Amino acid sequence: MFKIYRPISALLLVASLGSAWNAFASEGTIGETSEVNQQSGKVTGIVADDLGPVAGASVAVKGTSKGTITDSDGKFVLNGVKKGEIIQISFLGYTTQEIAYKGQENLDIKLVEDSQAIDEVVVTALGMKRSHKSLGYALTTIKGDEFTLAGKAANPLTSLYGKAAGVGIQSSAAGPTGGVNIKIRGAASLESSSKTRPLFVVDGVPIHDQESSMATRGYDPLNSFDYGAGINDINPEDIESMEILKGAKASVLYGSEGANGVVLITTKKGANTRGLGVTASFQYTVEQPVSYIDFQNEFGTGTSVYDELTGKLPDGTSMRRLGTSRFNFGPAFDGKPIMDIDGNIINYEAQPDNFMDFFRKGYSDNVNVAIAGGNEMGNMRVSYTNYKYQGILDNFEQKKNILSFSGKMNASKFATFEINSNLYNIVTQNRYPNIGGLVSYGINRDQPFSTLERLYKDDSGYKRNKEDLTMSSYGSNIMDLLWHQRENRNVDDKFHMITSLKGKFDFHKNVFLVLQGGIDYTDIEYNQKARVTQAEPNVVGGKYSRKEERYVVQNYDAMLNFDKNFMKDRLNVLAFFGGGYRSNEDKSINVSTYGDMLYPDWYSLNNEGSWPGAGDKGKVRGMSRGSDFLYSLYGGVTLSLDERYYVEITGRNDWASTLPAGNNSYFYPGVSFNWNFKDQIPIPQLQFGKIRMAWADAGRPASRYFANNVFSLGQIAETEASIVTPPSALFSGLLKPERKREYEIGMDLRFFDQNRLEFDFSYYTNNVYDQIMSVPLSSTSGYSEIRINAGNVHNYGYEIFLKGTPLVGKDFRWDVSFTAANQYAKVKKLYPGITQKLIGGGTGYKVVAEVGEPMGELLTYDYKKDEHGNRVVSSNGFYVLDYDAGFKKNSNINPSFIGGFNTSFYYKNFNINLGFDYKFGGALLSMSNYYLIGNGLSKESLPYRDEKHGGLAYYINEQNVKVPCEHNTAAPAGAKDNRVYHDGLILNGVKEDGSKNDIILSAYEYYSTFIHDMSADLQPDNIYKNDYIKFREIGISYTIPKRIVEKAKLQKVTLTATARNLFYLYKAIPNIDAESTLGTNSYEEYSFFPSTRSFGIGVSVSF
Repeated sequence: MFKIYRPISALLLVASLGSAWNAFASEGTIGETSEVNQQSGKVTGIVADDLGPVAGASVAVKGTSKGTITDSDGKFVLNGVKKGEIIQISFLGYTTQEIAYKGQENLDIKLVEDSQAIDEVVVTALGMKRSHKSLGYALTTIKGDEFTLAGKAANPLTSLYGKAAGVGIQSSAAGPTGGVNIKIRGAASLESSSKTRPLFVVDGVPIHDQESSMATRGYDPLNSFDYGAGINDINPEDIESMEILKGAKASVLYGSEGANGVVLITTKKGANTRGLGVTASFQYTVEQPVSYIDFQNEFGTGTSVYDELTGKLPDGTSMRRLGTSRFNFGPAFDGKPIMDIDGNIINYEAQPDNFMDFFRKGYSDNVNVAIAGGNEMGNMRVSYTNYKYQGILDNFEQKKNILSFSGKMNASKFATFEINSNLYNIVTQNRYPNIGGLVSYGINRDQPFSTLERLYKDDSGYKRNKEDLTMSSYGSNIMDLLWHQRENRNVDDKFHMITSLKGKFDFHKNVFLVLQGGIDYTDIEYNQKARVTQAEPNVVGGKYSRKEERYVVQNYDAMLNFDKNFMKDRLNVLAFFGGGYRSNEDKSINVSTYGDMLYPDWYSLNNEGSWPGAGDKGKVRGMSRGSDFLYSLYGGVTLSLDERYYVEITGRNDWASTLPAGNNSYFYPGVSFNWNFKDQIPIPQLQFGKIRMAWADAGRPASRYFANNVFSLGQIAETEASIVTPPSALFSGLLKPERKREYEIGMDLRFFDQNRLEFDFSYYTNNVYDQIMSVPLSSTSGYSEIRINAGNVHNYGYEIFLKGTPLVGKDFRWDVSFTAANQYAKVKKLYPGITQKLIGGGTGYKVVAEVGEPMGELLTYDYKKDEHGNRVVSSNGFYVLDYDAGFKKNSNINPSFIGGFNTSFYYKNFNINLGFDYKFGGALLSMSNYYLIGNGLSKESLPYRDEKHGGLAYYINEQNVKVPCEHNTAAPAGAKDNRVYHDGLILNGVKEDGSKNDIILSAYEYYSTFIHDMSADLQPDNIYKNDYIKFREIGISYTIPKRIVEKAKLQKVTLTATARNLFYLYKAIPNIDAESTLGTNSYEEYSFFPSTRSFGIGVSVSF
């Protein structure tokens, strides 16, 4: 018979060996007591069930710190047992047994399944713990160990790819310190300023969190960076569990804060240890830059393969030189000598690595030490993490010091107190800037990076005057970026504290009161130090800027609970009633020098060459502040009959300061029902079955000051006069919160022993109605718009979670899990008379919400076509856009299908975990591809350049008209430059008169004018599908056998090797990472930054 190695066995084994003492399962129900009349201080034995030995079972002396767990063969050894002590054997899902010790040397224990203990306990809204089988709505639990299966992640959200059905995760171009987009069930809003991220709650404290993004173009050090969000700071190693409340019913108790879903994070406690245990871990990770750009390396700088540029050597000799154009349609590489931009002679050949030479390998090291312990009086855990990160750009660094503390005290049999506190100090230098210039101009294929690197500074160490060089804008952009990244310093220093206090008071065996308060405090100081660019004969440039921000979130709750059984324990009534208060406060102040600095390298606000006039003061100083608060009353009751039928009714009323007085009170109800039908419907091998249904009407608040008249105070330029600017949006006294009414139905099935096959399905449909939207007003009103409740968007979709254990044996186990979710949103209603609402866009494109159409339609101008569908060309031979027809649907920005696949293999002490995720649907506007092709940098621009690449032959006559000819013919008399060109093409289409197009374009003309930004509007062919399947991560661990580590007085030693962000199995969009958007809520890509692939090794030691 196979010995069954259960996943919970593995978890308990890891947990117990992770402390100097041991982990213990729940005490559960007291079983029968056996007595054996033997005497010894050492007891050995085997713990088994009907299927064979059980690994990970707890064997302990009750009331002491003495204990152990069974190994993979179910065997245990328990030392130091005294006569009269009680040996307690427990394992999750089985009845706890107690045996009085009277000297026996050997015990063979047969576990008995406990039907009451098979259900897991999860954390739900307001921190309440419920059995999973009692829930009537969808909830996903991610255990703490799942965040570190592939090593220590810098951000907990990046560990969620593909693990939770219906939860979309997307990183951005800002790298590991930037924001991560998370959307639950495709949350969307008609206003771009409205929040679509879920509410994050850490140990009962809602935290400050926000969208993040880079500026779209340019370089403003205080405004061009993606600083991430509050959730970035949470240390994955400190997470005990994460519960994701996806539906309106699950999150309705958070009222107007929870309409987009809620992510509950519970940090680790000392509750599962006895005595004192220490765990120390270290991980070193190398980060490798990976570019997806498929450069062409056949042609160099220029607009034609026939370009010839010459320069002068110091002796006056003529020598051909590199071109100064931004375009790469020049002569083919021949390997012959050519003059570089600094006058040195190099070979004219491709520089395939010149782009990646700009970057370096990154690394990080992560050290964590955790101490945990507990006894009958309580428990505690303290953890310290030191994290150092060096990014792939010069001087891009981050340092974290994290202290986490949790403690619980059983003050009496009537009162318990808990404290959880997490302190973060995070200092980041020279984050990824937005490199719009590098995107627009690229780096020419013939330019050695080493030349630009050598020349960005002059011999005195200051910024080189580029007028001394024969170079183009692309080189200037790269040298500017080198100067900014290597010579300037932009540092943000953050202190972040999340602390909660909780007290529980048992007034009666059926009545208890919970009081909880918490604060999320964030203080950030930004410093920009820009070096002067010239010291002689006068100081030029230089700047010092300083900014301080503070965010404070306070949350207080009081909740009275009642729990009692009736009808001979058949009926259970669980009720609660409570109230809460939440406040958000923030403020910022910034100041900087004005004009050139007086002295180099002295960064002080006093070191400025001039003082701004009244009209320019706003350029160097500013201040903002704001606050809002929320009062709440809530309550609910859950009725359960025979632990088979459950009905839950909940409600919450909010009073919000962001809504108009007299119109700021709103009630959010919810109800759910579920039926555990295992014992009523005979299905072979079914271990658990549940059907659930839920309904709720949740809310989403107005953004701050939407319901206020906000006036701005400023000064008139070049005067001393002040001016008060009225708001552009008219105040609406009837504004109310957006509402989300949702219906949900689902099924949870588990088959075979130990639930070796699990299936969970959810279908939801909701209407987000009373959506806040801006309605245009006539300019004669003095306002541009008014914000009112008018929109209605219908969302629906399904979510699937499948988990199984296909193979299991004595030393081997294989687990797999699969998630899938389909999402669809349709605009049902806008304001009367308005059928389309702009929610985003740019030059030549826009993103809209249009009545009767899917949310997030991306519109562009289409090509002009004749009645047969042929594209029409202009008199110059280019396709033209049909402006008369207006904008037409091109695609949609929202994904329609997301999910993931994870698998784990266990063999003896080895464990391998693989993670994959996928996304289909959703368009991406890729400006990198736009310019890569237009500048002639990518392989997509190779066609038509010469005869080999399919180019047509032509000559240019005296009227400057391109005339077709054969490749092997000589140029006729009168031909321009007496030359036959071989880089021609004719676009497939018709002329304005309906005749077939026969106008020849050169390859340069086609790519640079038709595709490049020299054209006025975005061409519809430049919108890309953003489908992908990605091999996200792999983690390999090996736990050294216990018999070896015990010789070193250790409990456990585990070695790990990990890799993240490996590669795409399929990717629809060329040349870029599919996740390289400018921010956490973006459909636009404008970044040349390479992706990063990380490889790490680590060790964890417990003693």
